[in-house]
Amino acid sequence: MTSPTPPVATKVPHERTHHGHTFVDDYEWLRDKDNPEVIAYLEAENAYTEAQTAHLAPVRESIFEEIKSRTQETDMSVPTRMGEWWYYARTVEGKQYGIQCRCPITDPEDWTPPEVAVGTELPGEQVLLDGNVESEGHDFFSVGAFSLSHDGTMLAYSTDVVGDERYTLKFKDLTTGELLADEIPGTAPGATWALDHSHVFYQTVDESWRPDTVWR
Repeated sequence: MTSPTPPVATKVPHERTHHGHTFVDDYEWLRDKDNPEVIAYLEAENAYTEAQTAHLAPVRESIFEEIKSRTQETDMSVPTRMGEWWYYARTVEGKQYGIQCRCPITDPEDWTPPEVAVGTELPGEQVLLDGNVESEGHDFFSVGAFSLSHDGTMLAYSTDVVGDERYTLKFKDLTTGELLADEIPGTAPGATWALDHSHVFYQTVDESWRPDTVWR
């Protein structure tokens, strides 16, 4: 059987000068992620890698199943208290993403986290963000920011559904469960509420996708 031919990137000389020294980068053109030629080259690289490693598929599957068998898929994190609520995350077998939840405290003087059997809801439990619902209809999904206002009434969270780390910041009223119409696209991951919950602080990035500006 003939082995596939590895793709070879075209050399396009591009001069760079730093501190008085000039050097030539033949592959600067590969930085343009929107260039059809770049996309075609990356797809060729992926196809070549897939062909060269196809014989390892059974090994990959075996390793995956072994790791999966040692993982408790239906689980929950240790609850963390903030204000009048206990906050925690759940994972469910067969579901790819976590579920962010909270339940009300029963005694203001008791800081002992509630105990609950896996898969059993706590009294008054609320689902704040279900990544499995948010990801529906998307090939990729990632949560960036997840920030609660100090009074527990608002949630700011951001999602990336493309995979380019460009997050859209969204807001949810936790008293009504309503997802507000306000959205801020093109943000860096992460956000935090002001202490009086009157503002949300978030970042945008420069052309190199490095956070460079803080907004509110």
